[in-house]
Amino acid sequence: MQLTLADIHFDHQVKTKDEALTRIVGTLTEAGHTLPAYLHGMRNREGQISTYLGNGIAIPHGTPQSRDAVLKTGVKVLACPQGVDWGEAQTAYLIVGIAAQDNEHLDILRQLTHALSDDRVPEALSRAESAQAVLDILAGKIIPAEGDLTEPPPVFDEDATFTLRNPHGLHARPSAVLVKAVKQWQSQIRVENLDTHSAIVDAKNLMRVVSLGAKQGHRLHFMASGEDAHQALSAIGFAFDAGLGEIAAQPQQATQPTQKNRRSWLSRLFN
Repeated sequence: MQLTLADIHFDHQVKTKDEALTRIVGTLTEAGHTLPAYLHGMRNREGQISTYLGNGIAIPHGTPQSRDAVLKTGVKVLACPQGVDWGEAQTAYLIVGIAAQDNEHLDILRQLTHALSDDRVPEALSRAESAQAVLDILAGKIIPAEGDLTEPPPVFDEDATFTLRNPHGLHARPSAVLVKAVKQWQSQIRVENLDTHSAIVDAKNLMRVVSLGAKQGHRLHFMASGEDAHQALSAIGFAFDAGLGEIAAQPQQATQPTQKNRRSWLSRLFN
């Protein structure tokens, strides 16, 4: 799936979440991706958990029960420079509406969030004045500023690996449950998808967790550094055992957290 200029729409009038959902489903329906009834699925999804990912970006999509209203997989992007109230003191400037017939939305989310996880995106979007500019930003075409520094390799005290059992993968809802479980701890916690050889990302950042594109059976490797690292990894394991708010998963045997000397991913790679 490739986004085109025709998939990018500017709207300077939308102010509320429901107005944005109505507008995005309208564009999906006009393009032949959905039936108008898909709007109910998007509203139900927002009722379960917000699809706001941070950095001014929301990715609304329907529930599994609303897939009958999806005619073919597609994505439409609504750029709202004026900002849309997404609730909980959150303002969305870019709404990426997704219609997926199966678990294709995980691949779509991974493609989009790899670009959107760049911290320079919000400022870039605030300057975007055309569909081409938005498309370039979504494609990751942001020229690094002179003097940008590469983030140092992560170090950690303990680590553990858990296998994802959720049938529909790590989409927005279980990702939010996971991030909520991680945020209660003071330790720095990072995670990578061992099965896709993903980048190591901040486990407290919802957008970056979704960008892992984790599917059922994928192994997620968590690394924690801090005084409560052991407790944090134990709590993450409990969240996985509890099905991340979606399923009553059977307890799994994770790689047990082990006390380690602080070391980087580079030393781990060669040892």
